[in-house]
Amino acid sequence: MLLSHLFGLFFLFGTGGCVAWCASQFRLPAPFVLGPLLSTALLWSLDVNISFPTNVVSFLSKITIGSFIGLRFDRNCAKLLGNLAWPSILQSFWMLSTSLVCAFLLYTLTDLPLSTALLGSTTGGVAEMALFALSLNVDVANVTILQVFRLVASMFVIPLLSSKYSDQSSQPCRSFSGEEKSIDSEILNRSKQREYFIFIGLAILGGWIGTISNLPAGALLGSMVFVGLFCAFGVSMWHPPKFIRSIAQIGVGITIGMYFTRDTFYQFFSMFFPILLLSSAMIVSALVLSFLLKKFTNWNLVTCLLSAAPAGLTQMGAIAEEMGADPLIVSLMHTVRLVSILVILPILFSIFLD
Repeated sequence: MLLSHLFGLFFLFGTGGCVAWCASQFRLPAPFVLGPLLSTALLWSLDVNISFPTNVVSFLSKITIGSFIGLRFDRNCAKLLGNLAWPSILQSFWMLSTSLVCAFLLYTLTDLPLSTALLGSTTGGVAEMALFALSLNVDVANVTILQVFRLVASMFVIPLLSSKYSDQSSQPCRSFSGEEKSIDSEILNRSKQREYFIFIGLAILGGWIGTISNLPAGALLGSMVFVGLFCAFGVSMWHPPKFIRSIAQIGVGITIGMYFTRDTFYQFFSMFFPILLLSSAMIVSALVLSFLLKKFTNWNLVTCLLSAAPAGLTQMGAIAEEMGADPLIVSLMHTVRLVSILVILPILFSIFLD
C-alpha cells in the first residue's frame, strides 16, 4: 500500500507538474491548478487505477495555501476586517440570491426536482453539497455533476478574465530579509530553525483544529488563522519559497481532477443544458458582482473578480496572489460566503421543500 501510494504520488505530481509547466509557458491563467486538474481528470476518465493518498495531499495542500495567506497578516488586519463588513454582506446576499434564481430556473426549464436544483446551484463547495445531498436523500450524482462543472467553468473563465486586468502589482508575501547582521552564525542558524518549527507547527496545528471542527475548508482556514494571528503579534517565522506554494497548487488541481470519472463525462452530455445554464448564469452574476465591489471599494478589479467568483475558497485562495489579487481579502470574502451559505441553506430547504 505504501509503495503504491508513493508511486501514485510521484506519478500524478510528475504528470501534473509537466502539464502545469507547459501551461505556464503558454501563459495560461492559474497553470499550477488547471494543468494538474486536466491531466488527472483525463487519467480518471480513462479508468486509470492509481493509488493516491488523497486525504493527506488535500490536507497538506490546504494548510500550505492557508499558511501563505496567513503570512500576509499584520497589525493593520483589524482595520481590514472592519472594512470588509459591507462588501462581505453584499457578496453573501448576492450569491445566495443568485443560487436561488438559478435553482428555480433549473427547476422550471429542466426536469430536475427542486431539491437537486437547489443543492446543485448553491455555491457552498462540492464536498459540502454532496454531504447535504446524502443526508437529505437527494440525487447525489446530479448535484455533484452540477457542482463540479460549475467549479471547473469558474476556474477557467474567472482567471482568464483576471489575467487581462492583472498588473501583477500587488505586494508579495513578506520574505525573510537577507540583510547582513552582525550575529554569530550559530545563533542565526538556531533562530532560523526556531522560525521553521514555529511556522510548520502553527500550520499543522491550525489545519488539524480546523479539520476536526468540521468547518468548511477547515484545514485552510485553521492554518491561515493560526499563522496569521502570530504574524499579527509580530512573531518571527519562516517564509517559504514560492515553489512550495506551486506544489500545493498542483495538489489542489489533482484533488479536483479526481472528481471526474468516465461516468461523469457520460452524464455531462445528458446534463449539458442544465450545466450550461447554471455555469453561464453564475459567471455572469459574478461579473456583475465584481463590478459592484469595484465601485464600492478601492480594491483592484482582479481582487474583486476573484472575490466574486462562484468557486471554492481553496481554489481562489491558491491563485489569488499569482493573479495579482490580494489573497487575504479574497480568502476572507469567500470564508464569509461559505459560512453564511452553510448556516442559511438548511433554513432555505425547510422553507422551499416543505
